[in-house]
Amino acid sequence: MLYLVETILYVSIMIALIIVYKIKKFNWAKIGMLVASIIFVLAIAITFVVEKPIVQTKDNISYEVGVNEKLDQVIVKYHFMDVSDKVKTEGEVNFNKVGNYKVKYIVPTILGNYTKEQTVEIVDTTAPIITLTGNETEEISYNQEYKEAGYTVTDNSNEDLQETVTVTKEEVSNTEYKLIYTVEDSSHNIGYAERTVKLIDKVAPTIKLKGGSTVYIKLNEKYTEQGATATDEIDGDLTDKIQTSGKADTSKSGSYTITYTVKDNSENEAKKTRTVVVYDGSKPSVNTNAGSEKGVIYLTFDDGPSSSITPKILDILKAKGVKATFFILNYSSTNEKLVKREFDEGHTIGIHGYSHEYKAIYQSVDTYMQNITKLQEKIKKTTGYTSIYTRFPGGSSNTVSRNYCKGIMTVLTKEVVARGFKYFDWNVSSGDAGGAKTSQDVYNNVTKGLKHNRANMVLMHDFSGNTKTLNALSDIIDYGLKNGYTFSSINSSTPMITHGVNN
Repeated sequence: MLYLVETILYVSIMIALIIVYKIKKFNWAKIGMLVASIIFVLAIAITFVVEKPIVQTKDNISYEVGVNEKLDQVIVKYHFMDVSDKVKTEGEVNFNKVGNYKVKYIVPTILGNYTKEQTVEIVDTTAPIITLTGNETEEISYNQEYKEAGYTVTDNSNEDLQETVTVTKEEVSNTEYKLIYTVEDSSHNIGYAERTVKLIDKVAPTIKLKGGSTVYIKLNEKYTEQGATATDEIDGDLTDKIQTSGKADTSKSGSYTITYTVKDNSENEAKKTRTVVVYDGSKPSVNTNAGSEKGVIYLTFDDGPSSSITPKILDILKAKGVKATFFILNYSSTNEKLVKREFDEGHTIGIHGYSHEYKAIYQSVDTYMQNITKLQEKIKKTTGYTSIYTRFPGGSSNTVSRNYCKGIMTVLTKEVVARGFKYFDWNVSSGDAGGAKTSQDVYNNVTKGLKHNRANMVLMHDFSGNTKTLNALSDIIDYGLKNGYTFSSINSSTPMITHGVNN
């Protein structure tokens, strides 16, 4: 660049000397003007040559991570002209990763390329976003724990933050709490979400009859209504709200049903029935006719308890206010608490047997009776309750027992009754231990088997892994309630529903 300036200077001096020579006569005024003009022209020429481009950028250039895909175009002025389109940029910037990146802006000039270096900062100032699955306000029964519906986390820095979310519970009142979801990214931006959980009463009251569930009145004797009591876990004593319907006509022999109905303040309804048998002559024996409890559904579960399925079935029954019967097998010390829970929550505990092994239990009448009395004693130690309700493994109609003792079922069906037991088979099968492959199959098998003109004894199982029945249970109960059925556990007035004996 200096050579170019010197050349311009020498050329200017030569021109000046030539002009002076031509003038031949010194005229200092003219010479001064000439020199000034030459210097002015020289200054302009030098300024034009050495002028630098003006790169209009900020001192600090920053972009939000994940937002831009390329750098904004810089504005460059050179010799009063916009040459922005001639600028080349060197250096890579990862717009999806926080950090500082060096870039160079290269501008072509008369003297060669002019370079300006700039630091570009990629920053993250945006908080992660937590999107809740399900509703922001959920309603659950007061006796249930909220089951997390889930959530997803997105962040503009593409960090995987799903496993770093923390959930804290904040009590608002006795019937409401909030779940606060918090997550922090590597730039210390914090995202929040909030879900409100409201506790509502979905549990029906409990009705207890005063006196027996079956009352025998001799023809033309007076029937005195003993009444019932009702309690609710939320609303307390609801006895004065019980509505009683039905009437026993003691002037006519027959079976009459007295129905006790009560609703709590949340409109959950409970029903209980009492059978009044008006008889002429001798007192009738236990009624084995299923038609005496028309429209009643007895949900029964065999082969439990299991730690994976039984607690969840009990949760559903409690939420729906439905009582059931569990024909159990021998249980471990771990599962003893499930037997206690079944009893404490008002379900009937029946005896399926200490063992379910056909070869062992159907060897003789004695081995079978030992099988059920051994479990009967264990249940009593666990609950204080002596169960007299039993179900034969395979049902009373089983033929497998022929392999071990011919004719044993013919004897056993009479023997268990003679020893004070009542045995129950079924007239509705869920198929959950056989042909049913899905929960829809279980639902279809049960709902199609129900009939209003009889008592419905439904066979299901709560053995480990039986999710088919677990997933169908709520819908089965809802179907029954919507279609005019009532639910009951097996009790002293329940008719013995039995199969025909085949051995």
